[in-house]
Amino acid sequence: MFQFFQMMQSMSGMGAMPGFDPAAMPFQPAAAPPADADKGLDAGIVRPATFGSLLREQVALPTGTILDRLCLQADGTSLGGLPKGTTIAFAGPPGKGKTRTALATLARVAASGIRSRFVVAEEGFRDDADSGRDDLCSRLVKIGMAVTGLDEAAFRAGPLENIWVVESQYHKDQSWDDFIARYRYLVEKAGVRFVVVNSLNMLDPSRARTADNLAALKTYNHEHGVTALCIGQIRDTGQPVGGEALMHTADVVFLLEEVGLASKEMAELWGGRYRDRIDTVAAVKSVTTRTLPHAVRVDREAESGALILHAAHPNDVYPVP
Repeated sequence: MFQFFQMMQSMSGMGAMPGFDPAAMPFQPAAAPPADADKGLDAGIVRPATFGSLLREQVALPTGTILDRLCLQADGTSLGGLPKGTTIAFAGPPGKGKTRTALATLARVAASGIRSRFVVAEEGFRDDADSGRDDLCSRLVKIGMAVTGLDEAAFRAGPLENIWVVESQYHKDQSWDDFIARYRYLVEKAGVRFVVVNSLNMLDPSRARTADNLAALKTYNHEHGVTALCIGQIRDTGQPVGGEALMHTADVVFLLEEVGLASKEMAELWGGRYRDRIDTVAAVKSVTTRTLPHAVRVDREAESGALILHAAHPNDVYPVP
């Protein structure tokens, strides 16, 4: 037996044994290491003069809400939608219609065939306990039916097939890293190209990294052609949580405000009564388009609760294209 093993070893030293299947060998020689792909100092340096097409026009992503009318084309007419491929901060006080407007936007975009995602960070999405609450899932479907004109079955079979919901509530031990992992998965594996985040601030309960988080999200969205509408909260000062840093970081900033009619002249202008409080929305910033240079008085659509142009808006003084 010992001589047999010696013979086997000597034959293996001379090469493969006749009739021996190499695939049966337990180990194979290590593959050659890949060529060094490190570009060194050239990494991240581009020369625009070498590009093909240089000029681009901003494309609109229609949503059917007042937000479509706040960004303008170069000729001053309405863009007719959200600036596609941008990361948008939509901030305002609670109870003013931000979430309902975002849900209406989500439903319409999904109905157009674009794969969409709803990031839930503020409340539970589905009331599995059936406690009697009109949960967020129910509100999404109701608003979606109202703005698309579809019944429940048609909405389920159509737009709802293009919507993914990601629950990122911090009380469920969901961290920012967990959120990013799921975010990348749905963009890169499912082809999601439109996202509503409700709300950006709740992804970081400390409120200390809101602007930094938005910056990271924006960079990723630019690389993958994702349009994101991020709902945000405002402080008592009227500034968004995240402050100037957040407003500087976002591609587009929509600010919803409650305004007091402090004089009879203001009341007459805005179609209200002295000391009334009205809601307005303005495009504070857009890096890819012109913006409407004034605020717009808004109302709530009866069926969906989404924001629409108020009938008393002074269009002769502050025209809305």
